[in-house]
Amino acid sequence: MTKEDAFLARWQDERAAYLAWGQHVSSVISEALIPVIAPISVGYFLKAPLAPRLKDDQKLVEKAFYRNKSYADPYADITDKVGTRFVVLLGTQVKIVTEVLEGVEGWTWSRDRDYEEEQSRNPVAFEYAAVHFVVRPSFDTLVGDTLVPAGTPCEVQVKTILQHAYSELTHDTIYKPQIEATPVMQRNAAKAMALLEATNDYFERVATDVATALSTVRDITNELSTVYRDVIGLEPSPTVLEGLLLEAYESTAEGDYADRARAMLRERPFLIDRIKAKVAERNPIFSQPAVLLAYMDVVDLGKRALRRWPLTPAEMEPILSDLGQTIH
Repeated sequence: MTKEDAFLARWQDERAAYLAWGQHVSSVISEALIPVIAPISVGYFLKAPLAPRLKDDQKLVEKAFYRNKSYADPYADITDKVGTRFVVLLGTQVKIVTEVLEGVEGWTWSRDRDYEEEQSRNPVAFEYAAVHFVVRPSFDTLVGDTLVPAGTPCEVQVKTILQHAYSELTHDTIYKPQIEATPVMQRNAAKAMALLEATNDYFERVATDVATALSTVRDITNELSTVYRDVIGLEPSPTVLEGLLLEAYESTAEGDYADRARAMLRERPFLIDRIKAKVAERNPIFSQPAVLLAYMDVVDLGKRALRRWPLTPAEMEPILSDLGQTIH
């Protein structure tokens, strides 16, 4: 049996454990992100699907024996036999994912590369930028029906969508041995990376400006969510409808609006059952925390509250009806 055959035979025996480990790492990090980024969903936060992938057999053999890597133990030294990637929008979000990964118990991690560290060592160079980890279980771990031995490596890449686009463009042209990269190619790649870094800086500024502009309405949503959760007993699900309602009612949410919402529900407890019933009917308006502001406006103004309502009159009719009002 050749060394290549022996290598692949072992790989065939162990590849199921590697895939299970890659899937487990992806799942654990995703679940740990949920409370950190709430109310944003993981599906929205990540800009590319999570898809742990095993290295192709032929590429694995080439990397082990034919690419001048000088591995002392090719099988053990190759740490990206399975890999997964977390692609986010902003550089600051890369830090969120890395901090979550580093805080998980039950595995050890090492940074295979860190673009911030590389940039501090060579600040005038513009090259591929991302954070790569190697994550290993601290002890034998059962994932489903598959036993993953302690020390099994999984490469985890954490990068922005701009960094991901750059790596996709250059993967087989600049940093791979299929062709020899010319100085012009390398120069153009460096210019592209510099432009991507500048673009990320502008993205960060825009994100900061948006967050500042939205801070007030987010505070309103958070306070009303607490009232909704405590009094109605359901978990609110703010969507784009929340933004439309807050655009209309932000001016009414002043001072003790949260206390007034609690008082309204305490004085009219039937509203709690009405809201629950409409949520059960999958009417999304009634899962928005700001629907409480709409009810409060009807309490104050009766049918005149229609003037401020941002949706159609028919969509407000259930709120009016709950409080004994009609559209006409």
